[in-house]
Amino acid sequence: MNDWSIGDRVTVTIGTDHPEDPVGEVVMTTADGGVVVNFPHAGAEVYRPEDLAPAPDGKPE
Repeated sequence: MNDWSIGDRVTVTIGTDHPEDPVGEVVMTTADGGVVVNFPHAGAEVYRPEDLAPAPDGKPE
């Protein structure tokens, strides 16, 4: 899935520096196609849409 919407709960499919904080919420998309995801502890990060997957339970951990 590459059509992420604000509020979607997602997890990253590539390595991160915060494996203890795997589920975040889409907060916006950028003009160049990036997806800004806010993680409860790690904060906001930008990812390519194809590097995201739906969160298993749909809720942040």
